[in-house]
Amino acid sequence: MKLFKIILILFFTNLIFSQEIDGKVIVNSNLINQTNKSVFSNLEKSISTLINSYSWTNDKILDYEKIDLSLLITVTNYSDNNFTANFQFQSLRPVLNSTYQTPLFNFVEKNFQFKFIEFEPLLYNENQYQSNLVSLISFYINIILGIDSDSYIKESGKQFYNKSQEILNLANQSSGLGWNSSHSGGRINKFWLIENLNSINSTEFRDMLYNYHTEGLDLMHENISLSKNNILNSILTLEKTDRRTPNSLLLKLFFETKSDEIVDIFSSGPKLNTELLYNKLNKMAPFYSNKWYQLR
Repeated sequence: MKLFKIILILFFTNLIFSQEIDGKVIVNSNLINQTNKSVFSNLEKSISTLINSYSWTNDKILDYEKIDLSLLITVTNYSDNNFTANFQFQSLRPVLNSTYQTPLFNFVEKNFQFKFIEFEPLLYNENQYQSNLVSLISFYINIILGIDSDSYIKESGKQFYNKSQEILNLANQSSGLGWNSSHSGGRINKFWLIENLNSINSTEFRDMLYNYHTEGLDLMHENISLSKNNILNSILTLEKTDRRTPNSLLLKLFFETKSDEIVDIFSSGPKLNTELLYNKLNKMAPFYSNKWYQLR
C-alpha cells in the first residue's frame, strides 16, 4: 500500500510539473528550391525536441507558468547540410489571474550559419560547445528565461544572462560563426544583446521589467487604475537609459515587443493623463510615433 502511494505521488508530480518551455517551432523552406523537404521537417522536429525536452532550470514549473515560445526559422540558403537562416524568437508570459499572455521577447537573428545532419540528435552541454545551432538555441533560451525571471523577481535573471554569456564565449573560442561583435546587424545582434543585459547600465531596464509586469499587469485583476499608473511610471524610468544611451538596444527590444500592448493598455479602461507618457515615448521611440498618436 505504501509503495502504491509513492507511485501515485510520482505519477501526479509528473502530470503537474513539466519543462519550463512550451516551444512551437516552424521551419520555413519556401525560399529553397528542393524537392526533398525531409531535412527541413527533421530540423524542425530536432529543434523542438531540444527546446521542450531539456530541463533548462532546476525550478519546478506548473503548466500555466510555462513560457510560451514561438520560433520561426526561415531558411535562405541550403547546401550539403549547411544552412543559412533567419531565426525569429517570440516569447509570452502569463498574466496573473487572467487568460492573457503578455509578449516578453521579440528578436530576430539574421543570416545565421549552421550545420545540421539529418537524424543526428541535438544535445546541449552547458560546459562544452556542441554546434553552432545548439549554441544559438540555448543562448536565446537563457536570454528569454532571464527576462522572464526579471519580470517576476527583481535581479533574478542574472544567472541566465551569465549562462548566455558563457555560451557565447565557448562558441567564440570554438569554430562557431557569427558570435563576435561585428556579426551582421551592426549593434543589433546577440553579442551586443548580452553585453547590454549584463551591463551595470541595464538596471533601469531590468527593474522596469518587474514594475511593468508584477506591479503592473499582474495587478490588473485587483485595481486597474493602480496597475496602469505603475505601468506608466515604469515606462517613464527608461528615459534615464535613453539619455545615457540614445538608440539603446534594450529600448529597441522593449518597444519592438511592447508597442502594441502599451497602446492597448492606455487606449481603454479608466482614463489617465497620458500627455507626459506620449511626449516621452515619442522621444524614446519615435519610430512608433503613429502608434503613440493614439495616446493623445
